Amino acid sequence: MEDRFDMRLRAIPAGALHVLLRRLSEIEAFRGWWEGSRKPSLPALLRLRDSVISRSAAASTRGTGPDPSPASMGYAEALRAVFDDFQAMPPAEDRIAALHAALFRHVPGERGRAGRYKSAPLPPGEDRRFIREPVALRPPGPLLVPAQMETLTGWLPRRLDGGEFHPLLVVAAYLLEFLAIRPFADGNKRLGRLLTNLLLMRCGHAYLPYGSLDAAIAGRRDEYYIALRRSQASRNLPRPDISPWMFAFLDALEIQQREAREALARRPEEGALSANQSAVLTLAAKEVEVTNRRVSGELGLPRETAKQTLNRLVSLGALRRLGAGRATRYRLPEAE
Repeated sequence: MEDRFDMRLRAIPAGALHVLLRRLSEIEAFRGWWEGSRKPSLPALLRLRDSVISRSAAASTRGTGPDPSPASMGYAEALRAVFDDFQAMPPAEDRIAALHAALFRHVPGERGRAGRYKSAPLPPGEDRRFIREPVALRPPGPLLVPAQMETLTGWLPRRLDGGEFHPLLVVAAYLLEFLAIRPFADGNKRLGRLLTNLLLMRCGHAYLPYGSLDAAIAGRRDEYYIALRRSQASRNLPRPDISPWMFAFLDALEIQQREAREALARRPEEGALSANQSAVLTLAAKEVEVTNRRVSGELGLPRETAKQTLNRLVSLGALRRLGAGRATRYRLPEAE
């Protein structure tokens, strides 16, 4: 099975590989630029990160049910843990299970399944979709999942450290197979996006908390998952071509990089901000959207002071004004 993973990477068509390697060099150049660029203060970076986590949770849990807030809370907490502790999170099976459990921590009735590989062939209501699905895209049954996950998680660190393949191609190939196995009864795509953040952080992409990769994926959802399915359908053929998925994966990462660059350019110098302005930005990062009334009540400011502070932040480009009159509200630019 491990030889099959390697073969998929070696079988990428020469023309596609040439383009992929050029784009990978540009992604690595951005990483170098980020490491050498002048950053805002730590409080400003933390506000930006909080905003990205909120947007990522909203984007990644869209469509999870009539009340996405429990799922959104779980995703936000898990993503924050990844950003904080990625170095202590090797992507072994027990860590994957723990992250899956974290996603469902606040979802009623899911504790029995959270963090455990699927035990039934299909989740409730999925049988019709499964029957319509091409054989090449059907996930393995529950009895096969443990062995396949053991093989996949064993292959990953060896290839990341092996030097034959670029680490981002290894990460993309890993995600392709993980999403084909669908090891859990629910939440595999969300977990896949969480693992993407974890693996990229572990590969040295320290800018990841400052632009929402989840929002980048959600913005190209159809193209992203069509490319995934095309590559999954091809992956076990004698001459597989997983390049559609590789291109879609790099597309999302490049969008995320642009957002991080633009967010950094928009941040005002921290020394130029008053205490009230810093407090308002912190509140906006936490709540995504604020109003004059909310700022006044939460920070204990007179209404006129709150209004002046918000207007000044808008003029600095640190906030965006939405609506008018009593419906006026404010957001961080990267939260839109």
